[in-house]
Amino acid sequence: MSTIAAVTDATAAVLAHVPAHVPALVDRDTLVGASALGLVPVALAALVVLVKWWRGRDEVFVDVTPGLLPADPARAPRRRVRGGQWSGTVAPAFAPPGATRPGEARAGVVRPGVVGTVVDGVADPHDVSATLLDLAVRGWFRIVDVREREDERPRDWELRRSPSQPEETPSAFEQLLLDRLFEGRDHVRLSELRGSFALTMREAQIGLYREVVDRGWYARHPRARNGRTRAAGLAVLVPLTLAAAVVVVTAFLDAHDWSLTPVLVGLLVALVVLARFGGARTPRTAEGTALRIQALGFREYLATAEADRLRFEEKRALLTGYLPYAVAFGLTAHFADLLRDLAKESHWGDYVDGLDWYDFGGSGPDGADLSLGDALGDLGELTWMADAGDLLDGVDGFTDATDSLFSWDGLPGCGDGCDGCDLPGCDL
Repeated sequence: MSTIAAVTDATAAVLAHVPAHVPALVDRDTLVGASALGLVPVALAALVVLVKWWRGRDEVFVDVTPGLLPADPARAPRRRVRGGQWSGTVAPAFAPPGATRPGEARAGVVRPGVVGTVVDGVADPHDVSATLLDLAVRGWFRIVDVREREDERPRDWELRRSPSQPEETPSAFEQLLLDRLFEGRDHVRLSELRGSFALTMREAQIGLYREVVDRGWYARHPRARNGRTRAAGLAVLVPLTLAAAVVVVTAFLDAHDWSLTPVLVGLLVALVVLARFGGARTPRTAEGTALRIQALGFREYLATAEADRLRFEEKRALLTGYLPYAVAFGLTAHFADLLRDLAKESHWGDYVDGLDWYDFGGSGPDGADLSLGDALGDLGELTWMADAGDLLDGVDGFTDATDSLFSWDGLPGCGDGCDGCDLPGCDL
């Protein structure tokens, strides 16, 4: 009891020195005015976000079937897409963007890596890997699996320059890749490129961005954050918020007056809104939207194609030029199913003739080096190849290994993941 009494007495002594009542001084007129003033930065930040969203919507041609170009695109009327980017129903397209029919000459066809960049606005590692695979398919070099055993890990591939180069002019970033791959050599192993090739891959990534801008599918860099207005707003809001915080805290400590608190709250809300939503995606031009729709239609075709419904030229095109697109779209599993079905047909050998760009590093029944065409031909005869999926395993492994060449460690300016923002027009 004596202990409890002592605690009670001590508590009473402390409370005797505390004022019985400390009023909170709130001026109603000041509070109303501060509340109205606090809404101003919030409204301005919301207006900036709204304008950015409005201007960040893709363009589309007016009164033109989605995916098609008008006769005179430069003068054709266009409007903004309501939802940001076009999301309507996609009709299957039976050829890559830029081609009018399956198997058409490749000169005007949009390449797989470029297609992937236009579709999602990002030149990711797989887009560059699909480009390398496409260069091999087009005859610039051969890909040779150099593992000595089936279970050898990690696998390795050798790239061998073709003795006779194709009669075409590669794009600037494709030529960059070819030059940096071989550097005067006739062959190079993929494992030898690890580390030193990362910067080249980044340059190719920037080249993809540059091509989609130069060809008019984006008005500026697809990864531009378009945040100059946001940056200017933050430059004003941050000092104002700090000043308001000092004023509010001082008023509360001196007179227990929190009438100006709404001003601080409004500035803080505006700061968060502008920092989080003040940027905007780079919109596609109407030409870019048309290309994206074509690409999605071609992806739909590859994803739903059935062997028994394809015409002869379509089946041949699937194997002679469409595999890089399937890889870029992530459809190799479905592609393997198509091979299984096609291999059962009597004209199988006519589809696969000339597919010598990938060498499995082994030999076929006759002892010769086994190219992709040889392997697929033998699959059609069902003599010794077990599964079409095994044939694509090597191609899939090559693209995955090429993706792994993207190592940004130690590269200057890669704190943002090396999204190619050193291309002019990639602002804050």
